Amino acid sequence: MNVQEFEELWITLNELYNADRFLEYIEISSAAVESAIKLGMYDKAILLLRYSCASYFQTGDLQLSISVLEQYRELTFQHGNDIDLIQYYNIAAIYWGTFGHLKKSEELMLKGLKIAESIQHVESLGKIYNNLSDLEISMGNYRTAKEFALKSLYYSNAFEVQHKEPYTGIMYPKTNLAVSLIWLNEFDEANILLQELLATIHNPPYSKVQLEVFNAYAILCERQGRVSEAIDLYQKTKHYALQNNDLSLLQIIYNSLVKLIEDQGNKIVLCAVQKEYINILLEIQRENYSHVLFEMEYNDHKKQFEKNAYFDPLTNIYNRRYFDENAKRMLEKAAEGNQQLALMMVDLDHFKEINDMNGHLFGDDALTNTAKTLQDYFQPFESIVARFGGDEFIILSQVKEGETVQTLADNLYQTLTALSLMVNGETVQLEFSIGVSTNNFGKIKIVEELIKHADEALYKSKRNGRNQITHYNHYCDVGNGI
Repeated sequence: MNVQEFEELWITLNELYNADRFLEYIEISSAAVESAIKLGMYDKAILLLRYSCASYFQTGDLQLSISVLEQYRELTFQHGNDIDLIQYYNIAAIYWGTFGHLKKSEELMLKGLKIAESIQHVESLGKIYNNLSDLEISMGNYRTAKEFALKSLYYSNAFEVQHKEPYTGIMYPKTNLAVSLIWLNEFDEANILLQELLATIHNPPYSKVQLEVFNAYAILCERQGRVSEAIDLYQKTKHYALQNNDLSLLQIIYNSLVKLIEDQGNKIVLCAVQKEYINILLEIQRENYSHVLFEMEYNDHKKQFEKNAYFDPLTNIYNRRYFDENAKRMLEKAAEGNQQLALMMVDLDHFKEINDMNGHLFGDDALTNTAKTLQDYFQPFESIVARFGGDEFIILSQVKEGETVQTLADNLYQTLTALSLMVNGETVQLEFSIGVSTNNFGKIKIVEELIKHADEALYKSKRNGRNQITHYNHYCDVGNGI
């Protein structure tokens, strides 16, 4: 991946993370991290790893997150600045606390707090005080939790004092403040906060903090004696927490549910069994994760990096490196049996305009949809489908007996031009220019020659107005359009 390709992926990843599209971020982030390190962009690699840890945490996949946390720690201590160190201590503290190691969690938070106070980094101060509030809630120290939540909100610009770069995760300290108020029997104040938060939550899937808002409101209902409403809310939160694999939240919910249902005098055995099962799962997971945290072993990324060497991170199809290394063997095999192969260069027309008019994420969707269409179309054939770079794709495919290159290309063109995407309620039709060359039934054995021929044909398609196919003619110096 060169600098330009990395910068394009960097923009996409930041947009995905800021849009809370955590699963999509996870899918393509590891290749970007590897490239950033190779290019010496350590500041960006550190930020990408921090976002990866946070994304895994939001989606509940903590096992992979801890592996990423180790890489994040090493890079931060080697190349990070004070703010990077603060962020690492903060994230590591969250994980230690999640798995029951509260003292270790507090120790890491205070290390980060000391640095943040020394440089007066407002955003970090807001984040750390929020996490300290969460820690105090888990220990039952609700007055201290309330104080820390208010400090976090101060650094979030929730009061009259306005900081230039505030902590933006204001939903977290508001939730912690509400929970603290509930346990301090300040129900009216807690309800005002929770109603404000609930008004911002719409359709699933729900993030971790949104589920914690639901759980906080269930606690309020329970404490106010609104038992049926509390049970319904716990059940709803439980359903989505299961989808997120958020076992720590599930344990809290099950404990509350079992107590409520036992008080109601029904389904005691069933809920007790469910509670026991969740506790067992959680204990196993805590032991495994604690071991990983203590040992800080990192063994899983080598295979992932090897995979990333041959796959385009955005479209998840083969990249140019894979094509270059495997097309030669495919040509040699075809030459032995005088088999006809077709090489096609496919270009998504007007890609820059698509990006400029509809946004970078829309452009990425256009590329990923094109890649999937190509992959599906050539799945029945012995073929290599790869992203050649930018908005270009390259395919080397067998031509089945009884079929012609012309038919293969025509059918592909019809399939591609049927692609459309929706943006702001309007349909955007995609268009493609295609250049086609063949190995002339095994006579051409050099990949570069095939690519050169297809590229010349593609150039003619563009020169003649785009959105068309051109076949390279072996008997003259130009392609012949169809």
